[in-house]
Amino acid sequence: MKKFLKIILCTMGSFIALIVVFWLCISYTVNYKKTTCDTSISPDGKYELQLQAVGEPDWPFGSASGRLVFKEGKDKISQTEFELRNDGRKISSNCWEVTWYENYVQVILSGEEQSDERFILYFNGETDTQQLVVTDAAAG
Repeated sequence: MKKFLKIILCTMGSFIALIVVFWLCISYTVNYKKTTCDTSISPDGKYELQLQAVGEPDWPFGSASGRLVFKEGKDKISQTEFELRNDGRKISSNCWEVTWYENYVQVILSGEEQSDERFILYFNGETDTQQLVVTDAAAG
């Protein structure tokens, strides 16, 4: 009887451990996994800007977490976090526009459920963020 009880407890423990591991893998993928969606290289090839998704968009039609990682060679200059409200879609290369300048790079992030957002990442590591609001005069 003790042997039977021991086998049952080991089987149940293994099953519970398997469920916990499965749940942790799903949780990591949905909340924490970093995926590089697109990369932009400066015209001189010295700098690199990565658009990364962090986890998955909130279910069912929520925002997606992401970040901009700005590098010079292998060294990280800056990292900027953002939330993209794009009707539950994943972050992709279609949601950003990158323009390189002499001392900084400008990124415009666009989502269907938000105003465009401008990020300026300076080569010295400073960053600036601004919501771009379309006025009636500009729209029509």
